[in-house]
Amino acid sequence: MHEAIMRFPSDWFYHGSLQAAPEVKSRGILQFDTPVVWYDTAAVGYAETCSTESLSRSNREEARFLLVQLHNYILKIGAERIKDENIDFGIISPYKAQVHYLRHLVKTTPFFRPFRKSGPLHTEDGFQGQERDVIFISLVRANENGRIGFLNDLRRMNVAMTRARMKLVIIGDALTLTRHPFYKKLYGYIAGHGTIEEIPAGFETSFPEQE
Repeated sequence: MHEAIMRFPSDWFYHGSLQAAPEVKSRGILQFDTPVVWYDTAAVGYAETCSTESLSRSNREEARFLLVQLHNYILKIGAERIKDENIDFGIISPYKAQVHYLRHLVKTTPFFRPFRKSGPLHTEDGFQGQERDVIFISLVRANENGRIGFLNDLRRMNVAMTRARMKLVIIGDALTLTRHPFYKKLYGYIAGHGTIEEIPAGFETSFPEQE
């Protein structure tokens, strides 16, 4: 994987022992691309909800925002290049309810149909043993108490982050998440080695047309 993606999990989990292979350590997809991005949703107030049936959590506005960013990134790369170079994408969330909603959005949005049917776009709650060129992670949790549930299991975050070869995009409410030392450190790392995108208050999600 790209060295900027590898460095934080290497330092946190493996005492800095991981080394990026020379042929991929600086490899990206787009020229002047940023390999690690955190979209901070705190200012827009995307809210988590809990399913009364499964007790799993989802954050629908965050999911829609993720799909918009994925849509825009695919357009920047270009469908022909994605096909020719077999560029693949993964969407990960620790919450099954969020994964189910993301799958619904992907399935009902015509734009994603060719990418879903040809195999380069996958939505999962776990990617153990798999890798993708581009990984989007939806962290879901957004509340006044700083409760993060499953996200306390840092092994899951390690697995999720290290699935990305060339581009890692994290979407989450930094105000909630950075109360935990791991996410605070991660946020600081991305601020110094990648890009923090703070979504401004009042931001309107313009989602691609659905069926």
